[in-house]
Amino acid sequence: MDKEQLDTFLSLVTYKNFTKSAEMLHVAQSTVSARLKSLEQELGKPLLRRTNKGVELTPSGLIFLPYAKRIIELVEESKKELALDGQYIDRLVLGGPSSAWNYIYRNALSTFAIENRNVSLELKTHSSENTISKVLDGVIDLGVSYTKPTHPNLLIHEHIEDHFKFVSKFQLNRPITVDDLNSKKFILNNWGDAFFEWFMELTGINHLPALSMNQTAIVLKMIEEQDYFTLLPSMIAQPFINDKKLYYLESEFEMPAHHIYIFTPKDLKKESTIKKVLDLLKN
Repeated sequence: MDKEQLDTFLSLVTYKNFTKSAEMLHVAQSTVSARLKSLEQELGKPLLRRTNKGVELTPSGLIFLPYAKRIIELVEESKKELALDGQYIDRLVLGGPSSAWNYIYRNALSTFAIENRNVSLELKTHSSENTISKVLDGVIDLGVSYTKPTHPNLLIHEHIEDHFKFVSKFQLNRPITVDDLNSKKFILNNWGDAFFEWFMELTGINHLPALSMNQTAIVLKMIEEQDYFTLLPSMIAQPFINDKKLYYLESEFEMPAHHIYIFTPKDLKKESTIKKVLDLLKN
């Protein structure tokens, strides 16, 4: 199995068409067919089937797809590590939800970059679950997650317990009720599986929010500029509260905890570099 075969397989999954894949890979269509056939023979399973609309994954292809993506990603990461030679003394890849790095750890990230210009720094924003997976794969050196990493090969360096609060640009002279969550002025931002389970228990499994998303920056922009309200972890909301751009709203029901975990592989590589960034993240 080689990289060209995997690239071809992934291209076919993306474009669902042999002609388009050949065009994007800059090879003949017969080459695309030959690479796929060779890969399927090596694995002993059909990965794709032809349909009237193009091609689609077989059950075996569905199983193989995430592994193919991980192999390609690891190859690309290894190239970046090898490219360090002569340019930097180290390379550090951080990962986690964009909301954590943008609103909680942005200053620490900026300080580290300024103080360590001889380190190649990369930030990969993913969901908590994807971040945990990529730390295990060795793609990310240090991750931040809203979900507790439980794998035995991972080491949690810090756990912060925060709480969610309702926020808006307008003050309200009464507590938020469950019925208010049916309002067209409420924005539901998905803060992960545990949060979503709590929300469904509160509102009912068939509840359909008027507006929902998983991009905190857009949510904050909308509630700053318009008369929406939403739920935010207090660590993210507090600077906006301090600047009087937003206000906390009381709630008639108990709010859930919000957890933040900073973690690395137990088999810690790049120890001195990781210690520097950990010290900044913990302050």
